[in-house]
Amino acid sequence: MSLTKRRPMHPSRLIMLAFGSVVAVGTGLLASPLSSSSGKASSFADALFTAVSAVTVTGLTTVDTQFHWNTFGHVVIALLIQVGGFGIVGFATLIGFLLDGRVSVTSRLTTSTESALNLSPNIKTLLMNIVKMMAFFQGLLFIGLFVRFLTHYDYDLQTALAHGIFHAISAFNNAGFALYSDSLVGFARDGWIIVPVLTAAFMGSLGFPVLSELKERLRNQIARWRKRELPYLLPTQWSLNSRIILWASFVLVVGGAIYVGLLEWNNPATLGPLDPLSKIFDAVFASVMPRTAGFNAMDISALHPSTWLGMDTLMFIGGGSASTAGGIKIGTAIILFYIIYTEIRGETAVNIGNRRLPRSIQRQALTIISLTSLAVLSATIILRLTTDFTLDRILFEVISATCTVGLSTGITAELPDSGKIMLAVLMFIGRLGPVSVATALALRKTRRHFEYPRERPLIG
Repeated sequence: MSLTKRRPMHPSRLIMLAFGSVVAVGTGLLASPLSSSSGKASSFADALFTAVSAVTVTGLTTVDTQFHWNTFGHVVIALLIQVGGFGIVGFATLIGFLLDGRVSVTSRLTTSTESALNLSPNIKTLLMNIVKMMAFFQGLLFIGLFVRFLTHYDYDLQTALAHGIFHAISAFNNAGFALYSDSLVGFARDGWIIVPVLTAAFMGSLGFPVLSELKERLRNQIARWRKRELPYLLPTQWSLNSRIILWASFVLVVGGAIYVGLLEWNNPATLGPLDPLSKIFDAVFASVMPRTAGFNAMDISALHPSTWLGMDTLMFIGGGSASTAGGIKIGTAIILFYIIYTEIRGETAVNIGNRRLPRSIQRQALTIISLTSLAVLSATIILRLTTDFTLDRILFEVISATCTVGLSTGITAELPDSGKIMLAVLMFIGRLGPVSVATALALRKTRRHFEYPRERPLIG
C-alpha cells in the first residue's frame, strides 16, 4: 500500500470529466439506430454535435430535430438538456446525498464551483432548492403548453404531453431545442405559447441566486401583507449580484428590443408585414432569446447583417451567473464596464453602487472576457479560411456556439464535419471554459515572499 496520500482531483477537471462522460454516453445513444427515425445509425459528427449541444444547453443542430430523431432520440435529448441545465456535478452530488444521506467536503466544493455559488454550509439544502425551483418553473410551463396543445391545436394526449414536457425542459434550461423544423416561428402569433416560453427562458437566465432572493423577498412581502412573522430576516438592500443582474437584464431587454425593432421594422421578410403590436412583441422576443434560450419566432437568416451584429453583442454578454444561460455572463460584462468607467474617472477603486469590488474579481472578469474573445476570434478565422460562408454569418454562428445560445443563420448544417466538430468544441468550451477558468483563479492561491521592482511600460 502506498504511503503517499493521493491528491484529490481539481474541481475544474472533475467538472470537465463529468460533462465529457455525459456527452460520450449521449453521443453513443444518439448514434445508435434506436434514436433515428429512419432506423439507421446517425453519423458520428451529427450525434456528437447534438449531444454536446444538448448537454451544454445550446440548441444548435446539424440535423432536423423534428424529423431526424424518433421518440427515443427526443427523450435522450431532453434528458441531456436536463442534466446539463442542472449541472452534472450538482446532479451527481444530489444522487449521492439521496443514496447515503451525506455530502463530502470535496463534493460541496465541486458543486459550489460548478454552480458559481459561494460555498454553502448546507449544500444539501442548496441542491434541493435548485431542484424544487427547476421543477416549479418547468411544471408551470408544462401545464400551460400541454393545455394549449391539447385544446387549441388538437394534439392527441400523448403528443401534447410529449411536446409540453420537451419544450418546458428546453425553455427553462435555455436549450433552444424545439420539436419543429422552424423552431417556434409557427407559434409566433400565439401568445399562449410564446409568452410562457419567453417568461420561462428569461427566469432561467437570471440564475438561481437571484431567483432564490426573489422568492425569499416575495415571501417576506406576503408575510407583511398578512401581518405575520417574517420567515426570513433579510437586509433592506438587495444583494449586489441581484441588483446587477436585474437592472442589466432590464436594460439589455429594452435596448435590444429597440435596436431590433428599429432595424427590422420595415424588413418585408421579418417585421415588415406585421401590425405595430406584433412588431414590438417580436422585437422583445428577439431581444431576450439571444441572451438565453436561442428560440426564434422569425427567420434569423432573413435579418439584416446589422441586426446580426447587435445579436452578436447580446449573445456574447449572455445571462446571469449560476444560470442556464450562456455568454460571458452579465456580471462579467458589468464589471468590465465599471473598470473602464473607473479608469476614465481616474479613481483608484472600482465601486458599484455602495460596494467596492475586490481586485481578484476584476482580474477574473478580464481573464474570462479575454479568453472568450480569443476563442471566438480564432474559430472565426479558421472557418473563414476553410469555408465559403461570409464573415458576418460565420461570426454569428461562432458566437452562438461559444456562448451556448443556439441561434443560427442556417449554415450550421452545411458546414463540413471539421466545422461541426469545431463548433462542438466551442460549445463545450463555452459551457465549461468560464467556470473552469473562474475555478482555477479562485482556488489557486500562490503567495510570493518577494516582489519585483515596479516599472511602468508605455500603453495607449
